[in-house]
Amino acid sequence: MLVDNRIVVREGVCALVERQPDFFVVGQAATIRGALGLGLKPRVIVTEVDLPDAKHGEVIGRLRECFSEASILVLTLVDRPAKVQSVLAAGADGYLLKTAATTDLFAAIRAVAAGEFYLQPSLGVELARWHRPRDTSGLSRMEQLVLKWIALGHTNPEIARICHVSLRTVEAHRAHLQRKLNRHTRAELVEYVRNVGLVEFDLP
Repeated sequence: MLVDNRIVVREGVCALVERQPDFFVVGQAATIRGALGLGLKPRVIVTEVDLPDAKHGEVIGRLRECFSEASILVLTLVDRPAKVQSVLAAGADGYLLKTAATTDLFAAIRAVAAGEFYLQPSLGVELARWHRPRDTSGLSRMEQLVLKWIALGHTNPEIARICHVSLRTVEAHRAHLQRKLNRHTRAELVEYVRNVGLVEFDLP
């Protein structure tokens, strides 16, 4: 199934993949809502992560909710390390740029369909070069994830949906973060995140 709000992209990808004997496009949608309304059970979902009704990690989280058995391959122009990392953390099975070769697209689809993880090599290099946090004050991996989503402006219910945990779990982690870091407002948490480099913020 293809999810992209650009018709020319959907039609182009569809024309390409259906030339392969082992690929068949079962449906297309321009939005997450449209994809959910198709009532399909795709084996692989090829999706953009900059959609009219969802962005980045939220796209993956919402698709996971309704297509738990499908593999999700991101096909996008979004290449900033922080955005790539957030999408992968949300559970994408593969990540490919629209500037990639057609053979890479085929390889990526086959890899995720087989239950493997696929990351475009150039993106892997960029992520490896991306600066690491200098100090996380003993935060657990889950606490770091919650902190990042808070800093990016997500509410507790949104974080729970993205991370596939209960609202109570997110609230508990948020309370632990505030005590550990001695920062009790979102503004203070954002300042901490900026200082340690946990998230790459877009410039105004």
